[in-house]
Amino acid sequence: MKEVSRRKFFSYSLGAAAAAGLAPVAFTGSAHAATLKARPDVSPRAYLDSLGKAIAFLNQMMDAYAAGSAVRLIQSYADQSGLLSTAFTYDNAVAIHAYLLHGTPDSLARASVLGQGLVYAQASNFPFNDGRFAQAYFSNAAASGGQFITPAAFPFYFYTSAVGDQAWAGMALAQLYRRTHNAAFLNAALQVGNWIVTNAYDTNGPGGFRFGTNINQYNQSVPSPNGKSTEHNIDAYAFFTMLDKLTHGGSASNGMSWHALGAHARAFVVAMFNATDGYFFTGTLGDQVSTNYWPIPEDCQTWSYLALLSNQYRQSIDWALKHLQTTDNASATNSNLTGSESFTGMVFDSASLITTVEGCDPNAVWLEGTAHTVSALVARSFDSTEGFAVRLADLQSAMRFVETCESAQTELGVGQTVGGKPIATGEGLVAATSVMDTGFGYTYGPSKHVGATGWYLIAAHAGNPFQLGYVP
Repeated sequence: MKEVSRRKFFSYSLGAAAAAGLAPVAFTGSAHAATLKARPDVSPRAYLDSLGKAIAFLNQMMDAYAAGSAVRLIQSYADQSGLLSTAFTYDNAVAIHAYLLHGTPDSLARASVLGQGLVYAQASNFPFNDGRFAQAYFSNAAASGGQFITPAAFPFYFYTSAVGDQAWAGMALAQLYRRTHNAAFLNAALQVGNWIVTNAYDTNGPGGFRFGTNINQYNQSVPSPNGKSTEHNIDAYAFFTMLDKLTHGGSASNGMSWHALGAHARAFVVAMFNATDGYFFTGTLGDQVSTNYWPIPEDCQTWSYLALLSNQYRQSIDWALKHLQTTDNASATNSNLTGSESFTGMVFDSASLITTVEGCDPNAVWLEGTAHTVSALVARSFDSTEGFAVRLADLQSAMRFVETCESAQTELGVGQTVGGKPIATGEGLVAATSVMDTGFGYTYGPSKHVGATGWYLIAAHAGNPFQLGYVP
């Protein structure tokens, strides 16, 4: 099915049926806006209005410190997150995908500007400009050349280079090259691809690619002690597959073909599949060999389908729906919601639901992950070999989660700002409905978030960022 027809079908279906490295410091203020909650309007007009407001939010975040063609990156969270002007590499990649899928001349221009921002960040990355990206940069002040991209130094020092972040930047650059034919984007994608191969290729145990690198107190690059990540290898597989297509069967600097490197990542992902229970394990422990059984993340379950598009592993989505879905409301422990506010969606992982971390809500809904699940359900509906009733059920589940995202955008995050300027009510999604423990030592909270909003736009356009051109 062609890209345009898929998107039109999804939009029509929504209307007809009516007739989701380091995450933010938890923003613990109240997330709710209204005392009473009305069922959101999911008519085609309201649906398109919601998408327009999501784009308006991305635009405001992107223009907080510079506008027009000024090369820059986009601040990831509202000011209230406590992360200042931090622009996470991953969130910028998500924003590029969202803009490309939105597809208006202005959105395409913005995607290109952010792509130029990634190219500059890579070429000037502190303390190493060897093809890698840092976890994040600051976006509120201009560098000597006028680019609003500077190292995310004190107080965060976001210098880590995880393979997942590298691959996401690479996928965004690859999609940009496909759309614009600007060779600078492909060159940058190839550079980061070669960096992953040089620094993370592994043959221990199930193979795959290691976690990445850290920067120590002496500004030296050292291997991360973390184990290999299933999610990172999903990303690497998709990215290397894109490079294989764009280079017409080309090879990395080590002589291995991009196709073979993608297969190496895919083999790791498949090795992490728990066939008995139908889900993917987290990855390995620090020894790079032993399986890491806990916690079980949502993104491994939905992104695996988006990347592999294999019905052999389709049940991972069902596992996530059964085991990682929750409802947050005012009665939940440590909820930020009040009155009749209620949101049903996905959590970050299995640890989120049983957290005992002070101030965290075990029923907090992760809106970015909820949007991941929409994308996976839509992709499965169109690419599945199952009968019509099963496909329709996937679309109906997706629509319920779209309704959650639309409702959350309308009601949560009132009074937040970017660069000190108010963000309009009803624009942009918060990261989580309440403070949520990820089980990996950090939290998400109810701060407006580019990543959550970008994924909502991707999902609402029936886009699959793991496939070149967004559809197989």
